[in-house]
Amino acid sequence: MIRLTTRFAGLLLLLVICGGRVVAQDTQAPPEDQSTSTEPAKPKHTYPTPKGEISAGFTYRSYYGSSVSSIGMIGAYGSYVYDMYKWLGLEAEVLGVSGNLKLSNLPPEDLHVFTVVAGPKIYLFGHHKLDPYGHADYGAGILTTSVPEFAGYPGNSGATVVHAWQAGGGLDLSLKRHWAVRVVQFDYASAKFLGNSVPNQGSKRVSFGITYRFGERVTESRNSKNPQVK
Repeated sequence: MIRLTTRFAGLLLLLVICGGRVVAQDTQAPPEDQSTSTEPAKPKHTYPTPKGEISAGFTYRSYYGSSVSSIGMIGAYGSYVYDMYKWLGLEAEVLGVSGNLKLSNLPPEDLHVFTVVAGPKIYLFGHHKLDPYGHADYGAGILTTSVPEFAGYPGNSGATVVHAWQAGGGLDLSLKRHWAVRVVQFDYASAKFLGNSVPNQGSKRVSFGITYRFGERVTESRNSKNPQVK
């Protein structure tokens, strides 16, 4: 009887100890949240490489005639760029400007210069908020002239087509994902409308405009499933 009582008391003590541990675990306060209450950092805005861009705007170009030092001509340009990589694109551009050549005792001569050129465009640092770039284009230049009737002489007009090239660079400011402002573009251009024997036929050009970008150029990495920008 004493042995049975002793065993029962020991079993009861063991159950009490185990039950106390279970209750203690159930009533234990949950661990404090280790996460901080600070706001998450804002993701850094990126500017992906577009597949292409279209730009248009105002342009001023000088013209050197045979009898004067320089003529200021104003007009517009339009260009298309196909971006092959984040630093390199292929550019095609059309430009048209107009001006008047005024000589003493003669009626003003209307001049119109058009150029159609193409070539590489290099983005010095890829695509960011500010995009400096350089380019070099080659193609054709067209000069049309017209003189009205004067002192009994009939009016006349003509056109000249020559090789043309330009080289320079500029700066684009990104406003949104697809839109940018062409802050400025400077170029030195050459089109020898007066013939190869006449010197000083180079011209300076400055342009401003708006640029629209479309698409996004990405490529699949061979070692990763994440796309990478070219």
